[in-house]
Amino acid sequence: MDMVGFCRIAWCLAAALALAACATVAPQGDSEFDAVDDVQILDRRPLPAAEDDLLYQLMVAEFAGARGRINEALEAYMAAMRLSDDPEIASRAARIALYADREEEGLEAARRWVELDPEDPAARQALALMFVRAGRPGDARRHLRELVLHAGDDAGEMVSGLSAALAREEDRGMVLTLMRNLSRDFPGLVEAQRALAQAALRADEPAEAAEAAARALEHNPDDRQLRTIYGQGLLESGQEEAAIQVFQQLMADYPDDGDLRMHLARLLLQAGRDEEALAQFEQLLDERPDDAGVLYAAGLLTLEAGRPEQARSHFERLVDLGERVDASRFLLGRIGEQTNDPEGAERWYRLVEGEQYVDAQLRLAIVMDDDGRNDEARAVLRDLRRRHPDESVRTYLIEGDMLRAASRYEESMRVYDRALIEHPGDLDLLYARALVAVYSQDVDQAEADLRRVLESEPDHAHALNALGYTLVDLTDRTQEGYELIRRAYEQEPQNAAILDSMGWALYRLGRHDEALEYLRRAYELMPDAEIGAHLGEVLWVEGRRDEARDVWREASDLEPDHPVLRETLERFEP
Repeated sequence: MDMVGFCRIAWCLAAALALAACATVAPQGDSEFDAVDDVQILDRRPLPAAEDDLLYQLMVAEFAGARGRINEALEAYMAAMRLSDDPEIASRAARIALYADREEEGLEAARRWVELDPEDPAARQALALMFVRAGRPGDARRHLRELVLHAGDDAGEMVSGLSAALAREEDRGMVLTLMRNLSRDFPGLVEAQRALAQAALRADEPAEAAEAAARALEHNPDDRQLRTIYGQGLLESGQEEAAIQVFQQLMADYPDDGDLRMHLARLLLQAGRDEEALAQFEQLLDERPDDAGVLYAAGLLTLEAGRPEQARSHFERLVDLGERVDASRFLLGRIGEQTNDPEGAERWYRLVEGEQYVDAQLRLAIVMDDDGRNDEARAVLRDLRRRHPDESVRTYLIEGDMLRAASRYEESMRVYDRALIEHPGDLDLLYARALVAVYSQDVDQAEADLRRVLESEPDHAHALNALGYTLVDLTDRTQEGYELIRRAYEQEPQNAAILDSMGWALYRLGRHDEALEYLRRAYELMPDAEIGAHLGEVLWVEGRRDEARDVWREASDLEPDHPVLRETLERFEP
């Protein structure tokens, strides 16, 4: 029976079922009539003869499919397919099996479809896809090759279609293997090289993608998509400058393509060529003055390039447009901090809501504290702690650090004591309390907290360095402190604070030449008043007093009131 005949009979059967349902009268009285869906009605019918069985299976499949019961629909279609020579039924079964990712049924249905209609390319494509999912690349390759061979003049279009279908498959490595084979089978077919390039990009093989695109470009040098793939392959394989040249040439050929200009701008930004990237963004803004994505990217870039006023105008425009409002307000607050405008920063931070509310409130507290309003800042942190208890550790860390920076060590210790009652064993809080103890010269408390940190994380570089420096600077356990610092240095040899500790420990051990080497490296990496104080002291003791004075003068310009620098100068040049 063909599908037209089936549809006519199916319509009659559906009508008969509907009439039968209308003729059924619910019993009178208090009893209820329970509705039964069509599939259940069909399930109760006696099993009909073979020809009727086909109709029955098709009706079950249609009703189940209409209700979204895919597995039931597939089982019925599979049963119908086994009773029929109609390729449409096999096609339906194969497509549903592909959709439901039912490998065994899909292979059977696709094979039957190819058997019944060997000239239908969709049938062979479905079978190839099922072989891919079954992990049988050899069988899949055979059918893909047959599809291209029989496509004749449409071979390129066929390859493009196959590439698009395979792009949705999860096993990207197998798809890449199939495209490699296809490109070898049809080396002169541009679309085969294009498909290989696309598959290589998806499989994280960018160098191979660039090579395949280059081969295709030999035959079609003006193909925009191939040029884009080529540039992307170069970029992802680390050939950044070559990729930029490709996209710059594309931009010259397609100057009105805003999306391409955005891609080039981001590529230039990634390459660290900020000025060129900014020029591209500015041109984009001329073309799309109200494009939120362009405004936001340009704002970030100008901010990073040290142009806060220009960035401010971009973020204010976003706020006016109602786009990325909270992110823009937060960044406007940061710009206020950078431009020494605490009132402006506070105003913007207070307006931030949504996901960045917590970060904005933390920055608001810091701005208030820097403005000398410590009590108000702490009130903001306490309120934030009440509203967002999951952020309490961060609020305690900031509050404790504010008090430490103001030399209010006892209050800072009380904050951390309270925090550790609420969050016992938190390593960040223990480390922070230990630093306050160091400033208070409470060696026992500092060592106790840092030892607890190291019990949990024996290789915690900052805890090793802090404990080592404390022992070197405040006790006579210099060798023990040096060993701890050395362990920290092995993990972070470019950390300026650890280099300073190494130099200071070596100085205390009498190894002055080595100490100078470490202290110079530390000062070059991070010009800092305390490091300068240490470097100047070693130079002074070595008799190089003019050098020492130069370092101390420079360190005084950086932070004239630093307590370590003041104490050092008082000892050597009162």
